[in-house]
Amino acid sequence: MKVMARTLVALMLFALESRADAQDAGFGNRFDKPTLAALTAIVDSARGANLPTAPLVDKALEGAAKRSDNPQIIAAVRQLFVQMGSARRVLGTAASPDEIKVAAATLGSGVSEHDLELLRAASGRRPVTMPLAVLTDLIGRNVPIATAAGLVIQLARSGVTDQDLTQFQRNVRADIERGADPSAAATTRARGLLLRPANPESKPPE
Repeated sequence: MKVMARTLVALMLFALESRADAQDAGFGNRFDKPTLAALTAIVDSARGANLPTAPLVDKALEGAAKRSDNPQIIAAVRQLFVQMGSARRVLGTAASPDEIKVAAATLGSGVSEHDLELLRAASGRRPVTMPLAVLTDLIGRNVPIATAAGLVIQLARSGVTDQDLTQFQRNVRADIERGADPSAAATTRARGLLLRPANPESKPPE
């Protein structure tokens, strides 16, 4: 009887700890038990790989808010986990959580790991968060992937600042909203930046 009692107590403690872990991960009571277990396992894997976990939780909650099916939510979170792993592998272990998060989104938009590697090299020691965000936004506005990647890599290599990239993004967006062809708008605006007189202080460190 004592052995059985100890076993029951252990099982109860395990259940409470599992529930607490799920709540600590940020899922709360939004999912059924099988889905919660699957999501928690992915988050635990990310934590073990030193990858940011907040984007995974956000992705799951976004799926729940959109009333996506639980299997779709699990698949989307797992895919994001894989993409973040790929981003870390390309960007290196020194990459910040923000860089990994944005790089994963960039890969999810169809950019290749090779282009991500080229952008990392073109940016020198500067963070690639802004160039990646701009690249992803361009693709989301129907600029062809190859065109968008090529332009942002050129801009990064030329040493444009994050402020310049932000203005470039705004200008392209405004041009597209006024009816311009996305590819032409991005190419024209990028050419304007590339043809400016070079500023040696803006060059990325070698």
